[in-house]
Amino acid sequence: MALLALVTAWPALHLLAGAPGFYTMLAVLLWLSFIYGLYNGAMIPALTEIMPPEVRVAGFSLAYSLATAIFGGFTPVVSTGLIELTGDKASPGYWMSFAAVCALLATLYLYRRRATHVQPLTESLS
Repeated sequence: MALLALVTAWPALHLLAGAPGFYTMLAVLLWLSFIYGLYNGAMIPALTEIMPPEVRVAGFSLAYSLATAIFGGFTPVVSTGLIELTGDKASPGYWMSFAAVCALLATLYLYRRRATHVQPLTESLS
């Protein structure tokens, strides 16, 4: 989902900026909500799986809260700054793409790290 958000965030906002209207806004909103829903639905179980049981609550809440504070809290300021800097009303898509890149890199890092530390069941039985 992060890769899909990376590829479609700016084009969706560019479509909305180029042809503002109720149905365009509805289509873009539904598309971005779809991406968010699928990403968030997969993120919660993934974060709970990678956290050790003894620190699961603290680790999950810290990771989720920091991401929400950084990317959610700074979004209005960054979006306004990007629009003023570039003159492109779709430029908040760059911020969304940056968040998607961060999510993609974190996912790849965590699952690659986890794959090197977990032995397959067949190896542990022999």
